[in-house]
Amino acid sequence: MSKQKWKVLDGIFAHMWDYEFVPSELIAKRANMSPEKVEAILKALSDERLVVNKQLAYFGSTFTFIGLSLYSLWRLVKRNHVSMLGKLMGEGKESVVYNCYSEKYGEAVIKFHRVGYPSFKKVREKRDYGTLHFTVLTVRSARNEYKALRRLYGFVSVPRPHAWEGNAILMELIDAKELFRVRLTNPEDVLEIIIDEVRKMYSRGVVHGDLSQYNILVSEEGIWFIDFPQCVLLEEGEGEGESEKEDEAEELLRRDVENILNYFKRAYGIEKDINTVLEYIKK
Repeated sequence: MSKQKWKVLDGIFAHMWDYEFVPSELIAKRANMSPEKVEAILKALSDERLVVNKQLAYFGSTFTFIGLSLYSLWRLVKRNHVSMLGKLMGEGKESVVYNCYSEKYGEAVIKFHRVGYPSFKKVREKRDYGTLHFTVLTVRSARNEYKALRRLYGFVSVPRPHAWEGNAILMELIDAKELFRVRLTNPEDVLEIIIDEVRKMYSRGVVHGDLSQYNILVSEEGIWFIDFPQCVLLEEGEGEGESEKEDEAEELLRRDVENILNYFKRAYGIEKDINTVLEYIKK
């Protein structure tokens, strides 16, 4: 990757909020290069699967998931947050997670968000995003999770968030296993701890939105909550659209609690009344 290629990617990132395919002339202006040179670089980046080019009324370009992830990693490296990228730790529909090393923070985790087409279609139906490319939603997803972790860290058991760039979040490495992989000797106690943590989360204005046995980590030292891209952040005070957001949060909170109670009922035969639990959380 030459300096010129990074400048071109920087130009796409700067304008992708306004265009589904960013005009090459705007990229050229940002990169301080001729339009002809920029188009040649964009074609080379397309061959490397980092961008997708399209001839519209103008020649435009947008990131691929690999391109956006590489650009986000480059920005974290430039800020001296990441020194080495390690092995792939996990891959799902909405993210790819790598082990990494940071001179500032030691061994850590870097999570690259991605919003696949089904998720993108669902979000676009729910909120009016016009013609924005799904990469914009991917960056918003990463930002949402980073903001939630910042708000919760120190109050709720979540990984410490170190830094955020583009679709990448650098965070603390937690040495623990997912709840569904562990056979608990004290399931009643663990369920009570989870409910108390959800209550603290709610008091900080955060509803996870996708809570289940797959994104709660357990070890002998405690439990941790992970994966917050679908969370709802409730702001202090009433603002435009805040009532609608609160309704969405209430619906998601009920679903979160229902998921956890159903899991403990299936796995351990523990039953709790969902309305009583919700009342306790919101008290």
